[in-house]
Amino acid sequence: MSSQPLGQPRPLWRVILLSVATLMLYYGWYKWIIQEELRRYNGYGWSGTRSLAPFVLGVTVPQALRIFDPDVPGWFGWFSLLGVVWIYIVQFKLYKTVNELYRQAGMKEPLVVWWLFVPGLNLIVGLRQIHFLSQFWAKKQGMTVNDALAESVPFLSANA
Repeated sequence: MSSQPLGQPRPLWRVILLSVATLMLYYGWYKWIIQEELRRYNGYGWSGTRSLAPFVLGVTVPQALRIFDPDVPGWFGWFSLLGVVWIYIVQFKLYKTVNELYRQAGMKEPLVVWWLFVPGLNLIVGLRQIHFLSQFWAKKQGMTVNDALAESVPFLSANA
């Protein structure tokens, strides 16, 4: 076991269930906490706040100004796309970090990072990230975390 602070295993099924049940509020917390855990573990990297604040502000502020300020033109809402671009940057860094953890541990990298940019595959690589980060933390702690959802869908859990 490492002396570095380890993250909490969070099975894919639980992340999805809690995200749906809380109308995605849990998913926002999940994104924040995993960035914090990775930063503590690696000793570097972006915090949860640095990862999420530009996205949240980038999406909400232009929309709020457009809706509540009559002097702001309707097209201003398109600036929300900057928040969306930011989250793609954060995801790209996250996927590379998860792959790096696996590589450093002598295991095969589980994520195909470029899938992030392909509609449909971006969802799959995101689900795989949740599963494989959970598995990484479990292995580091000498635990086994069963994830019936990921294990029942081979393209989510296979790392052959």
